[in-house]
Amino acid sequence: MSAHICIDCDSPGDGNCSACRGSGRIGTENFLRASGGDSGETSCPSCGGSGLCPKCEGSGEIEIGGEG
Repeated sequence: MSAHICIDCDSPGDGNCSACRGSGRIGTENFLRASGGDSGETSCPSCGGSGLCPKCEGSGEIEIGGEG
């Protein structure tokens, strides 16, 4: 297996959640767009408030390939 830069991060390979830009919080405008919920700041629904990219779990890299 080989590691590749995660392109789902806020900036490719930085390990931050692209929805909240790594803050773990999402504000009124983005929250309303993401969930259709009430206004106000809350935990980011994409990363669960961790601020880490859900795809690579904050490492900035994803493993490609499988067992041979």
